[in-house]
Amino acid sequence: GPDFGYVHKEPLFEATASLDSFGNVEVSPPVSVAGKEYPLGRILIGSSFPASAGRRMTRLVRDFLYTQRVQAPVELYSDWLAVGNINEFVTFVPTSDQKRFRMLLASPAACYRLFREKQKEGQGEATMFKGKGTALGYSGMDTKRVTINKVLSNDVLAQQNQYVQRCIDWNRDVLKKELGLLEEDIIDLPALFKLDKQGKAIPYFPNTVTMIVLARVLGIPKPFGPVAGGECCLERRIRALLEPLGLCCCFLEDVSSYHGSLGEVRCGTSVQRRPFTFKWWHCTP
Repeated sequence: GPDFGYVHKEPLFEATASLDSFGNVEVSPPVSVAGKEYPLGRILIGSSFPASAGRRMTRLVRDFLYTQRVQAPVELYSDWLAVGNINEFVTFVPTSDQKRFRMLLASPAACYRLFREKQKEGQGEATMFKGKGTALGYSGMDTKRVTINKVLSNDVLAQQNQYVQRCIDWNRDVLKKELGLLEEDIIDLPALFKLDKQGKAIPYFPNTVTMIVLARVLGIPKPFGPVAGGECCLERRIRALLEPLGLCCCFLEDVSSYHGSLGEVRCGTSVQRRPFTFKWWHCTP
């Protein structure tokens, strides 16, 4: 159609993998970093840990992205995830303040803090996955009656999430440096992960960071967290973090449609964005 085009890249000698998915190619909002302006933001891609053998985006695609110098790419560490896409741990939402956006990060540490807080309030027997136990059983866990107390007493799960948190913190430091962010520009959303037989992380409950951003309306995977006081405490915490920014949180049930296949609603949908008014070819790299 008018003013619409695409690029098709097909590697001749390399096999493609999940790191070549679009969930592993994101772009930041416009940022200024150390006096350098990126009016169209920066490309973000996931890769293996530096200097280690692991999954990487196909070289053909990586090389193509690196030629887009206006949006100079930033490589993150995503190979610790089973699917390996960066949208499983980072996304951006718009705000009306001077910064214009916040970066959201998945945070096992934030989830454990919330669960311990609820346990101290006497809600340790609050149950997760109500009505969704069977559908969530892909991860090999007993979902018949998972409570806050059971999660907090699971030492193996705690160790696995400490490892996941270290992986996310490594990316946090890279993103702060490469996007010129401060801690106040970052919001930690509660998340939990579990390691599969290959030692790769999969979400313990629907991953809320993998949301759809439609201007100020957020389509967030419904986490089916512990129900305390008639409300999911995860949904309540996420609303408390995001609604003061003028955002509307809509929780979408995607367990059978996407989550059971290690994805979320964002993985099966696409949004046509309104382009910037100025032309990218007028930007100087």
